[in-house]
Amino acid sequence: MNAITPDLISAKALDGYKLDLVFADGKRGIFDCEPYMQYEFMEDIREPAKFAAVMVDHGTVAWPGGEDLCPDDLYANVR
Repeated sequence: MNAITPDLISAKALDGYKLDLVFADGKRGIFDCEPYMQYEFMEDIREPAKFAAVMVDHGTVAWPGGEDLCPDDLYANVR
């Protein structure tokens, strides 16, 4: 049986490309996006103001330009 990752219910951008995340099961933590910023798909949100436009969409983080991250990675790697 595979576990299903709980939906993300809240995301807030912090300095240094970090996200403060809250999941539906109550798990909360900080996710470091810095390692992802080197990838081309994140190029449009490298500017801090654009990174700060993060939102929750379909249970994961997303940005207005269509960038998003895998909810399984978020859940497994919050600290």
